[in-house]
Amino acid sequence: MHSLHYLLMKTHSALSRRVVSRAQRELGLSPGQPKVLDFLIDHEGCDQKTIAAHCEIEQATVGPILTRMEQGGLVQRRQQPGNRRSLFVYLTPRGRETAQAMAAIFREEEAVAASKLTPAQKEQLQDLLGLVCQGLAPEEGVGRP
Repeated sequence: MHSLHYLLMKTHSALSRRVVSRAQRELGLSPGQPKVLDFLIDHEGCDQKTIAAHCEIEQATVGPILTRMEQGGLVQRRQQPGNRRSLFVYLTPRGRETAQAMAAIFREEEAVAASKLTPAQKEQLQDLLGLVCQGLAPEEGVGRP
């Protein structure tokens, strides 16, 4: 039997390859863009730092991803009244449409990944992976500023 870290790594890599491949082929998205779209569909108006934290991407990496998305007409960055320091990211109509298509790809690939599981096993796996994520999250005040 393989170790937990190996199975988590292999599962993530396989699913990521499938999702990124379809996102590139079907929607013309580059790596990094699918998860940003997935986040923005429910969290529009966030700043770059928030997007980076949620998507597990370095903040310096999010900038170029957003620039390409802006050039592609998927997002728009703008200031909010009273805050001239930060730019806040919003989906364009084309970005919203692409995000919805991306959500369908995520659902379809999740279904493939979970195809050998019963509904109860899928729910249990989600619960267990949630606990694993909690175990790996840095404690308040430790690790991250």
